[in-house]
Amino acid sequence: MRPAAITFLAICMALTSACDLLDPARPTAQPDAEVFGNLIEVTRNPDDPGLWTAVIRVGPPRALRAAEEETGNPTPAVEKGLVATVTLGPDAVVIANDGPADLETIPSGTEVVVLPVPGTTEIRGSSELRVEADTLMDFSTYRRWKLPKLGEATPPGLDDPLLINSSGSELAPVPVAGGTVLYFSARLRPPATAEEAWHGALRDGLVSEGEPLAGIERSYRTELLDDGWSAPELVVLPGLEDAVQQRVTWVSEDETVCLVTVETESEPPWVGVARRSKAGAQWGEVEPIEGVGGQSQDAVYMAGSRTKLVFASDRGGRDRDDLFTFDPDVVTGPLPLQPEICSFGNEWNPRTGPENELFFCREDRQLLFTAGQVRALRLPGSHRTVFTQAAPTADGKWVFFCIPRYRPLNFDEDIYVAPVGKDWSLGTPVPVDDWRP
Repeated sequence: MRPAAITFLAICMALTSACDLLDPARPTAQPDAEVFGNLIEVTRNPDDPGLWTAVIRVGPPRALRAAEEETGNPTPAVEKGLVATVTLGPDAVVIANDGPADLETIPSGTEVVVLPVPGTTEIRGSSELRVEADTLMDFSTYRRWKLPKLGEATPPGLDDPLLINSSGSELAPVPVAGGTVLYFSARLRPPATAEEAWHGALRDGLVSEGEPLAGIERSYRTELLDDGWSAPELVVLPGLEDAVQQRVTWVSEDETVCLVTVETESEPPWVGVARRSKAGAQWGEVEPIEGVGGQSQDAVYMAGSRTKLVFASDRGGRDRDDLFTFDPDVVTGPLPLQPEICSFGNEWNPRTGPENELFFCREDRQLLFTAGQVRALRLPGSHRTVFTQAAPTADGKWVFFCIPRYRPLNFDEDIYVAPVGKDWSLGTPVPVDDWRP
């Protein structure tokens, strides 16, 4: 049975049990599951402009019904007249037409899917489901992400190797020279069905004899010229041709020193430094940074230093990454950052700002540590836009980051740029290929 059909079966069973309650108007907690249906109306709370309510007529999507009928396994029936009352706070994610959207712009009648905040699903009586949304997205996007075999082909991507973004994953932006020089990493996305090919630009280092290399990540450099970005060039690091991952995570403004994360099939990731005599010359071998050790990645120097590092690691028996500092003058070795930063979540991708502000990710949220406090960075809009891997320019005027497109197996990550206002407020994001400072 397909996941969507399982969802509807769970809803039907919940409704059956709800009918036996002594007080059918009393809300009753139910197991959380995706809610499918057609959007009926959207209203905004007049007392709290950041709070929205969406009413959804619950029912299986047309494409799912058709697919199940073809196999002789019709989807379970849903109580006639069942509606879902969905609340969306400012932290909810809204996706439509393959990208971030405002809830008000989704037309009435659109087939949508709600992914609930855990523990918020309730049944009221026999005709109303209540839930708080973590994510609300149109079914067209959901089926590409979760049901790739349902018949709708993944849209073709921008796979021109002369561009930066593609239908693969472009990751870990490192801006230099005010953002006019960009280092980034890339990898191909695997096909989700037998009919698909590998997704992404077939760049040097990601293919061998014309065939895509599975699981390989490489870094590239591009420069913004008068007529646009130059063709991304492979960052050649001698002696690491067989590494699974080569990710440049920090580059000096004169481009003579860089920090690199290296991972091989037989070793966990480690952090090294590469040097060269001048910009444009060949990089020297990546030398492991003494004292940091293995199980380390995504290292950056603190602002104004060439010795003090921040990096991510799952060392010490952790089942997740935390952020560590390393100062070669401190004999105790790397130390985890304070509890405000290192939580029970997964912290990753540290980057530093001009005043040693710390940008980092916790799960799928982009955070900033400054003035002794951790706070979320947000892009403009009524709802939360998922973005990660923020890296500011050295002057603090721009931030480069990644926004995901929801695809099966792996997200299609694209790099965007946004201007920075007062107190690190962010302006409207622009795809990096279109950005001109």
